[in-house]
Amino acid sequence: MTPIAGYEKLSDAERRLFIKAHQKHLSSLKSNERDQYGLGNVIEVKSNPQQAAIDVRFLNGEQRQFTAKGTWY
Repeated sequence: MTPIAGYEKLSDAERRLFIKAHQKHLSSLKSNERDQYGLGNVIEVKSNPQQAAIDVRFLNGEQRQFTAKGTWY
């Protein structure tokens, strides 16, 4: 799997937030949608401390923001 750009710059707490919210996000999707948003399709993550979130960019061009509350938009 290709490394996710920016992941190494996240703190341990931000990494846990990303993994938890990502898993929750995947579990909410239909099986045919999950392929587009799996870890192999995450190309970049960035810390967003102002929003207490992680900004996530996917291979399909979509962007999501995973929040500390375990939500995304």
